[in-house]
Parts: sequence; structure tokens; C-alpha cells
Amino acid sequence: MDLDVRKPANRPSRRHHLVDAAVELFSLEPWEVITVADIVERAGMTPATFYYHFSSREELLEEIVRDFAQKWLGMVERLLDSAETPDELCAVAMALLDEIDATGQEAKIFFLSTAKEPLMAERIRSDTRRQLIRSAAKTVCRLAPDRDPAAAHVNGVAMVVLYEMAARSRLGLAEPHRMLGPRRFRAELAKLSRVATGFAVSAEQPS
Repeated sequence: MDLDVRKPANRPSRRHHLVDAAVELFSLEPWEVITVADIVERAGMTPATFYYHFSSREELLEEIVRDFAQKWLGMVERLLDSAETPDELCAVAMALLDEIDATGQEAKIFFLSTAKEPLMAERIRSDTRRQLIRSAAKTVCRLAPDRDPAAAHVNGVAMVVLYEMAARSRLGLAEPHRMLGPRRFRAELAKLSRVATGFAVSAEQPS
């Protein structure tokens, strides 16, 4: 006699609903004022469901920051790798302005840190920054083989700080973009890019 034994269907994970709800809330209000109750209410779930997937708000925030860190890392390194000339390297900062628009609310959470955030979230940001500095310095050395490695490292630091400033300004998290307006901001960013990369003189067009 055959028995029709059926396994219960696997219920799709609702983890991403919690992440989406948290992203919406964290991008609107400081992390420390958002509660688990706020997140589950936005997601239409229960606290039990939240704690099934996450041990705390801290863990959820760290996941959001870590996920965007990988996107940011990939975005910047792709543009650095594709730069074949000093002019193309100087244009990376402007290209990031266009690409950051498509990253959504996670970008605001990544670039807008607060003093009360868990240390792990800031460590993820710091690790990402260090990796990008190495990549930027490596790109400078590739395009300027005679440049001293220490000088290239300084260029890498300046480039990554500039990229972060450009992203924060474009997302409305810093004043320069609002004060200067899009056109003047891009013009100033282009000038700063030449200084940061160390190609301020060699990349200038002859008069």
C-alpha cells in the first residue's frame, strides 16, 4: 500500500522584507531612534519573526552596511580598473556621481554614520576604505610607474576621501552639492580630482 507522504512546503524566507523595512527607516531617521517594533510594523510582521532572522537591530544594521560596502567596493574598483589614462582616472569621481543615484537608500545608511552605531558597522566602513585606498594607489602606480609608492598611497587616500565626499554630497548628506549646484559642483570636483590623483599638471590641456 502506497502512502502519500508529503513534506511540508518550504515557506519562502521573509528576511528580505525585514531588511527592506529597516533600510527605509534607517535612511529616514538616525539608527538609534528606530526600534524593533518600528521595523516589524513597517514590514507587517511580528517581533518573533524578527528575532527568528536577527539577534538584534545591531546585526540587521551590520548586514545592511556590509551589503552596501560590497556594492561600493565593486563600483569604485570597476571604474578604477577601467581607467587607462590620467584623464580617465580623474573622471572616476564624476562617474560615481551618476552611479550613486542607482544605489538607493542603502547608500545613505552606509555614508551616514552616527556615534551610537555598533562598532562593527564602522569597522566595515573602515575596512572598505582601506581596501579602496590600496586599489586607488595601485591604479596611480599603473598609470604613473615612476611615482614613488608613498606618494601614490597619499594620492589613494585623497582619491577615496574625495569619492566619499562626492557620494555624500550627491545623496544630500553634505553641503557642497546644495551650495554650489550640480554644474559648479561637478566643475569643482573635476579640479579636485586632478589634485587628488597627482595628475594636476600632466593632465592639463596645453593652452
